[in-house]
Amino acid sequence: MVGKILIIGPERSTSYQIILLQPLRYLEELGYFTFDIQSHKQATKSSISSYDIIIFLRSIEPDTLRCLEWAHLLGKKIIYVIDDHFLAIPTTTRIGQLYSQPSYQKTCTTFLETAHVVKVESPIMYELIRQQFNPHVIYFPGCVDFSFFKPWNKRKKHEGQLVIGYEGAKKESSFQPVIAAMKQIMMEYGDIIRLEFYGYCPAELKDHPNVTHMEHNEDYGQFMKQLFQANWDIGLAPMEDKLYYHCKSNVKFRDYASCHIPGIYSLSPVYRECVFHKQTGYFVPQTKQGWYLGIQEMINNPQMRKSISKRALKVVKKHHTLKLCAANWKKLLHDL
Repeated sequence: MVGKILIIGPERSTSYQIILLQPLRYLEELGYFTFDIQSHKQATKSSISSYDIIIFLRSIEPDTLRCLEWAHLLGKKIIYVIDDHFLAIPTTTRIGQLYSQPSYQKTCTTFLETAHVVKVESPIMYELIRQQFNPHVIYFPGCVDFSFFKPWNKRKKHEGQLVIGYEGAKKESSFQPVIAAMKQIMMEYGDIIRLEFYGYCPAELKDHPNVTHMEHNEDYGQFMKQLFQANWDIGLAPMEDKLYYHCKSNVKFRDYASCHIPGIYSLSPVYRECVFHKQTGYFVPQTKQGWYLGIQEMINNPQMRKSISKRALKVVKKHHTLKLCAANWKKLLHDL
């Protein structure tokens, strides 16, 4: 019996909702254990002492090291859950500049080297950590909780109109070839094409009359409802060809596929286990010409879009179910 689990991390973060909340809540409801979550500022030595397993989620702030020290002193089993390669983070953004500072890098390294198990979201990250930091690392993919998907109705579109969308965080450099390609596409197709952005929207496209921008919804369940109902014809998933991005999860594929959205993906190792060209997604090189030709073919081939959507959904329902992910978590926790 596992007993009690304490997660130390931000409760409102998307990573918590996607990686931990869904499978752990499922297992808790089956009676395998109970779990709570606290920020590293809330956690104390006394509170940590009352739990059997401590899960640190994306801990990189230097202040979290005191919580790690308490957990080790108290003899607790420690899992470090990480879905970004912070040691390779680009310094082109404010958060990248912060996390690349020596104190943050040392914090991340300490967690990687001293946790009893490191849980990652990427097979590339798995190999990197296993070879460089800790042999006790485990990878299994995230899940989609299809209980989110009530009898929702998809939004009706104007006849003859095609909607291309993107959901996700700010990726300025990843989007540069996409911006150039989309400008050409919108010039050629005119009002037939609409662009929708949930979260990040490139400044170069924001003021275009055929572009809609909505802020990111921090509630993952509500976000999935919003994405499903959006009824996009094509979803965009650009990704730079750098180590930091190679260590990302395939969450974009899971989101798009579960919402019946055929995706166009950068030719990245992130998607090598789930995207098969023109079958479960459309691969493009990370260039203006690559994105332009890919978007153009997807626009002009509705039958291919429909086929991709159906096959991608089957992949998610086979390999990314909540039940399967929960079983992997159950094994991880019992094997500690």
